[in-house]
Amino acid sequence: MAPIEAYRRLKEISLTIAYRLLIYLADFLEDIFWARRPKDLRLVEETSEVDHWDDETIWERYCEAIEAERGLPESIDGLGYIQIHKITDNVVVKRTLGRTFDPPREALAMEFVRKHTSIPVPLVLRIVQTEKSEDEHFYVMDFVDGQQLRHVWPKLSIWGKLRVAWTLRSYIRQLRRINSTLSSVPGPLGDKPQICIGYIFEGKKRTSFPDLAALSAWFNAYVRCSRSRAGLPPTKYDPFHDCKRMVMTHMDLNMRNILVGKDGRIWIIDWDWSEFYPEWFEYVSMFSAANNNSGSKSWMRCIPFITDPCVEPMRWLEDFN
Repeated sequence: MAPIEAYRRLKEISLTIAYRLLIYLADFLEDIFWARRPKDLRLVEETSEVDHWDDETIWERYCEAIEAERGLPESIDGLGYIQIHKITDNVVVKRTLGRTFDPPREALAMEFVRKHTSIPVPLVLRIVQTEKSEDEHFYVMDFVDGQQLRHVWPKLSIWGKLRVAWTLRSYIRQLRRINSTLSSVPGPLGDKPQICIGYIFEGKKRTSFPDLAALSAWFNAYVRCSRSRAGLPPTKYDPFHDCKRMVMTHMDLNMRNILVGKDGRIWIIDWDWSEFYPEWFEYVSMFSAANNNSGSKSWMRCIPFITDPCVEPMRWLEDFN
């Protein structure tokens, strides 16, 4: 091993140990003082102003919102389309823009998370489909009054940043504690295999997997081919080897999808990619999103604390990509 590479490995090991110690202390304090806090999300039984509207009325209000330019600028997607429009002061409609799945995975994921955790997520009030857009879903949801973390982060003090990171770590731990029979199938919620998407699959032929073994075999085959083309010997390392169970992951946890609410809570939105995978998928996805969006150094340093440091799988995936 070259001296430079040896130094890099030693630095990674030292940082990993430091993160592990910090994580141990943070988790210990949370379990002692803050664990199992009661849920404070809006109860499903509470009424909404749109509960008595039919789908046609909602569609008309949605069209009026588009004409009145009541779209949320922060919801602009990569194609320049505004995805979310306010139809009342407290309700928004999100258009899927061709990302429709059967069943609507994002709505199912948010309901699943609301049921099993105390993570603040928007409440889906209804899913609307019309004859004018049969191939798309429209999510009618509660409006979350807040700012994207990317706008708030530079203004936060060190302690403010630590509070956000610690809160997000608590959310990740809650997701990983969920026990569900659905966790045996990789990918979106469901008892049948569905197409898997996310940064980690970017540029690859998307497919579905019946179980963890199939997912592992698919990734390992790609890595073997990549190393062979590069003239590198096969690697013995397999990040799937020690994976005993898959956990609920968000898979797109970036600063655009984290809202700092005016109510003081940290909200998580855009659960379209949330799926069951090994724990290290969340780490890889967060780093990929941060790199793609030019994340700040302070944010990048928080990711290993939020998700647990997974340096070896990240390096292994360099061959995959």
